[in-house]
Amino acid sequence: MLIRTLSVLECTRLLGANRVARLACAKDGQPYVVPLHYAYSDAHVYAFSMPGKKIEWMRANPLVSVQIDEHGEGRGWRSVVADGRYEELPDRIGHKVQRDHAWALLSKHADWWEPGALKPEKSEVATDLPHVFFRILVATVSGREGVDS
Repeated sequence: MLIRTLSVLECTRLLGANRVARLACAKDGQPYVVPLHYAYSDAHVYAFSMPGKKIEWMRANPLVSVQIDEHGEGRGWRSVVADGRYEELPDRIGHKVQRDHAWALLSKHADWWEPGALKPEKSEVATDLPHVFFRILVATVSGREGVDS
């Protein structure tokens, strides 16, 4: 098997081509990894979740990593890790453009809301929506590829 490093462009293309990642966050020295449905655009990973452990932990420590991988022909594979910073997109003035952008990106894909447990509905009252929309500003990416020789 031949292993090679992916370029930044190849890494970002791979992030853009996939929809499921593993999100790694940490609190008090304890790591936590969960699957995450996402959309990638303009150096940001966009996602949403119901409140819970990952949201609590990312609020406490906004430094996170996202990992995606693909399986190729034979034993081939590609993997990318993106390190970045968590940012919530609350449903209030000052975040509307970013939140609407996240909604537009995520809703391009069928059943995008299923991993979040309940389908988000647009509402006039922010307290009606328990969902937390967020984005991760990607600071660095790295990746590798393994190809059968």
